[in-house]
Amino acid sequence: MITAQQTTHSAHIPGNSVHTNARAALRRGVAAIHIAALAMVAVASPLSAQLAPEVLPPVGHSRVVSVNPLLLIFAGIVSLDYEQRVTSSTTLGGSVSSFGYSDTDYLSLEARGRYYVSGRALDGLSVGTVLGLVRLQAQDSTDLRDYAMNVGFTVEQQWLLGVDERVALTAGAGASRLFFSEDRDPFRRVLPILRLSIGWGF
Repeated sequence: MITAQQTTHSAHIPGNSVHTNARAALRRGVAAIHIAALAMVAVASPLSAQLAPEVLPPVGHSRVVSVNPLLLIFAGIVSLDYEQRVTSSTTLGGSVSSFGYSDTDYLSLEARGRYYVSGRALDGLSVGTVLGLVRLQAQDSTDLRDYAMNVGFTVEQQWLLGVDERVALTAGAGASRLFFSEDRDPFRRVLPILRLSIGWGF
């Protein structure tokens, strides 16, 4: 004979089974999430280490003196450049150059500042500013001469070679604008900057 209590207990069996299955599914889902998270951490750790920028030690010397032999041979440009490290990523220096361009002879004396994007001054890609004084002289019979201030920018790549990184190879370009005290129609207002130099660090 089935009593009312037994009937009531039997009626609850399907509901208990549903709750048990739900809890089991929840536990399996949580375990899967934990396993996925651990797998992501295991993969991301070496990947982030590979993608992190390599921190290089600073250059062992703080100055570079360079000349432009190729431009001297092929374009008649005489140039001497001096660069001094100021901080871990910036340098200051000076440049003197003599060249002919667009029927005019130029003699320039410039101060130059450079910022090395790698954070390693004297090595790698740099962006820079130029500020200087230029003497201009016409190559025609008028022999017209004048002076101007120039302001410009450069983008350069410098490689330090050798075991002690003493040899410096530099390639770069830029432009500068001339500012005259009064209008000078024969002279150009914008000059290109080209650098293909070899230098020595000390």
